[in-house]
Order: sequence, then C-alpha cells, then structure tokens
Amino acid sequence: MRLIHRLPFDAREIEGYRQLVFNNLTRGMQSLLESMEDMDLKLSESLQDYIELIENAPDLRDGDPFPMSFYEPLKTLWADERVQQAWIRGNEAALPEK
Repeated sequence: MRLIHRLPFDAREIEGYRQLVFNNLTRGMQSLLESMEDMDLKLSESLQDYIELIENAPDLRDGDPFPMSFYEPLKTLWADERVQQAWIRGNEAALPEK
C-alpha cells in the first residue's frame, strides 16, 4: 500500500527489511536442506561444507553489511540440481515460498 500511495519507507524500516531478507535467505535454505533428507535427496559431497555455514548463519545487526561469505555458497546451493528437485517437491515438506 505504501508504494501505491507513494509513501516512502524510513531508514529504520529499510534496515528491518534488509535484515529480514538475509534471514529469509539463510533460514529458507536451511529448511530446504533439512527437507532433502526426508526426500532421500543427498547434497553433492563438494557442497557439504556449506551446510554448517548456513546452519550457523548469524542475525544481522543494524548497519551490518551482508556477509559476502554467504553469497557464493547460497548461489551455488541454489544452482544445485538436487536442491532444485527438493524445491520443486517443496509441497511434500510444506516449505514456505520465501
């Protein structure tokens, strides 16, 4: 509604949404990886190191930059064929559409 009525977001709201986006990316990937076990989909051996990084993702604090150490792992995991299969089958695990 704010966009429709051309009401700008204040700095606090923008910061909150920025933190929420990072949280959704990391927690969403964590849920997807966890659901793969139930679907008998195994993550490639070369991607196993990313699991611990995603599981231990910090919450961003006000002003913290997006941790670039997450960029390549999230991008690589999302491109993985088995992760995509799990996403397609997400209704089996009731995965949220984030």
